[in-house]
Amino acid sequence: MKNENLLDQFFLINEKIDEKMVEAGEVLENDNVIEIGAGRGFVTKHLAKKAKKVSAVEIDPLFEKDLKKIGDNVEVIIGEGLEYLDEKTTFSKIFSSLPSSIVEPIFPLLCKKRFNLGVFLIPLKYWEKLSSDFQLNIYLKPEFIEEVEKENFNPQPKTNWALIKILKKPDPLKENDKTGFLMKYICEHPTAKLKNSLMEALITYTKSQGKALTKNQAREILKKNNLHNGEGLSVLNKEISDFCKNLQV
Repeated sequence: MKNENLLDQFFLINEKIDEKMVEAGEVLENDNVIEIGAGRGFVTKHLAKKAKKVSAVEIDPLFEKDLKKIGDNVEVIIGEGLEYLDEKTTFSKIFSSLPSSIVEPIFPLLCKKRFNLGVFLIPLKYWEKLSSDFQLNIYLKPEFIEEVEKENFNPQPKTNWALIKILKKPDPLKENDKTGFLMKYICEHPTAKLKNSLMEALITYTKSQGKALTKNQAREILKKNNLHNGEGLSVLNKEISDFCKNLQV
């Protein structure tokens, strides 16, 4: 009988790629890291040699004994990865050969979390979707490392996978990034009318610079620059970028 917990999980069996994942994560001795889908701990053991603490999350209790043998700095959590990540707030880096069922939902969740970077193995076809997702890329910076042949997994998936790195983008207010802040504000207020989001974003950004802007003044700025009739995020991006170059606040 097949273990139902493992039906969508493909375990990496090439130790060189295990090591490459950890190397790409630039793990430091003060890092608190999370690994989702730890399995028997092939990546976990490399993380434990470098990190201050490793939280190894694995849904299958059959692997608990193996994981607990790795080291004193490894905390073993038997449970669902997304649920744990949704509750966990203090980690600097995250690693995972992602179970298929959480490939899509994990990245929107990471947009809301504070962390430095993550290293993931994902189906190659999803890399194209991730790298072109406009809204995700407001928060995250994905980097392609290399293609990983399907023969490096057990069980073997139908297609090749991609080894990728995800960097969390800094707060645009701290970086004085007007375009980034306006686009992020729009994404975080999806139910508001676009022109209202832009107006409130301008007011908030101006306030962060120690200045004041009234609603009428913000409305006039948007009207003058023809931004109040935007057609959507992807269309607005270049318009807002050009607008912000000349925005003096």
